[in-house]
Amino acid sequence: MRIMSARIGRHVRRLAINYPKLYSSTVVKETEAVADGAKSFSEIPGPKGMYNIPYFGTALHFKPFTNYELNDLPEILTNMREQYGDIVKMRIGRDYVVYIFDPDYTKTVLQLPYKEFFAYQLDLPEVLTKRAGLPKSLTLMEGKEWKELRKPAQEKMLRPAVVASYGPLIEQVTDDFIDILKRKKTIDDLQMTLSNYTTESVAMLCFNRRLGSIASEEPAEIAKCISEFFTLFQKSRIMPFKTFKYFKTPLYKQAEMVRLRIQNIVEKELKAQLDVLNELKKENQLDDYLQKDPNFMYSLLADSRMTLGKITSIVTTLFNAGIDSTANSMLFALSDLAFHQEKQQKLYQEIRTVVGDGKHLTKDYLAQMPFLKACIKESQRLTFPVMIGPARYMEWDTVVGGFTIPRKIIQNFEISMPPAVSEIKTVHRTFTSPAQKVTLQIHDRNRI
Repeated sequence: MRIMSARIGRHVRRLAINYPKLYSSTVVKETEAVADGAKSFSEIPGPKGMYNIPYFGTALHFKPFTNYELNDLPEILTNMREQYGDIVKMRIGRDYVVYIFDPDYTKTVLQLPYKEFFAYQLDLPEVLTKRAGLPKSLTLMEGKEWKELRKPAQEKMLRPAVVASYGPLIEQVTDDFIDILKRKKTIDDLQMTLSNYTTESVAMLCFNRRLGSIASEEPAEIAKCISEFFTLFQKSRIMPFKTFKYFKTPLYKQAEMVRLRIQNIVEKELKAQLDVLNELKKENQLDDYLQKDPNFMYSLLADSRMTLGKITSIVTTLFNAGIDSTANSMLFALSDLAFHQEKQQKLYQEIRTVVGDGKHLTKDYLAQMPFLKACIKESQRLTFPVMIGPARYMEWDTVVGGFTIPRKIIQNFEISMPPAVSEIKTVHRTFTSPAQKVTLQIHDRNRI
């Protein structure tokens, strides 16, 4: 699929991707969450009969029982919404999932505060982590264990002031990336190109080191491995019988091989960064080095709550969660702008007005660009970057739309998930991606 005239302003340094909030600080008292006269959980509309058998019921929605592939789940959900309404109950694996399509109902759930954190059960990663003796990632933790690792990670990378401090590091990568795009004029595989960019950016954030991904004509090895692992993980989700939990099946062996390769790459880069820090300390140059740029790795090592295993877990989670999702979000945002030239021009004018001839894109500039933020949000409304949407376990019985949803039932929020821009067919994998290669053409606005 060829996207014509995708014009990128020379002052667009990076896009600030805004992911949906999973909860807010708004407090809803537990006693107010349940109302009299609400319908029971069993009355929530959804597939009946054999479709409610754990694991097997999920498999009945897909081939060979129907014509649907796993990537067609959004289409299945769209059909269910038309058949059952804005709240639908569906068996996914061993759990029930309640899909909510109404934004007001979604708001009700998202505003419920966390008391503790329940993790969505991920069979293949859980089995593989235990069997291979790997550090447990944040996505597999819950409760106190999750909180103890999440808190220092949040302090080191998610607070606005901290995020802003890493801006210059990411900007170095982005400026070089923009220079490469200018020379190329045409990008034949936008997804791969953006994956290499996000790989380079995550590496710069974690290791203060360039991997050389952005100049490569081939996909970065770790990005390739992560994509392959997500494909295998997705296949495991609808297996009616999880034989890999008891035997090293072909699917498990392939997943283990890929996952260990990811681990080896992360550990190799971690060791290299540790060696640099130790050498600088030995030569009494560490303080000068840390004054120059923020160092995520050192901030973790200096935290008494952290161990090398925990640091490895955080870094691995960053790579696994950050590369595909960010690259695909950028891809669809750029595609949407290319197909809507008038909106692209409006965004360009906003950037020119706010940034002007400024050499650096600061957090203050970003705060003055509401249309940029709106473009990202609208693009994610059209094509949500994660196939299943944001999922949440309920921590107490809650009434939504007149139905009682019990504690620990997973809710998935599908506020709007059309098949993206009509000219680009999407593949709804773990992280939604284009079905074919997307080509981007870049034109210098000064020469148009």
